[in-house]
Amino acid sequence: MEYLLKSKSSAIPCLIEADSDLNRYMVRNADTSGKGFNTKEEMIAWIEEHWKAEDFEQPDQLKSVMHQLEDPSI
Repeated sequence: MEYLLKSKSSAIPCLIEADSDLNRYMVRNADTSGKGFNTKEEMIAWIEEHWKAEDFEQPDQLKSVMHQLEDPSI
């Protein structure tokens, strides 16, 4: 699954990619730098530490994405 989140600080959206079939977990920041993770749990922990809902134009969107990511079936 891919999620695009519009950051207040960039015209390029942030990206969260979680593909459990391919074991591919990554994020792209507002500055277009990216980070890959070995597990979904590592990615979730990193997002919780580095991103805040108020950094995005739609703060509830990050909360919604995080709830979806925490679903064990994803």
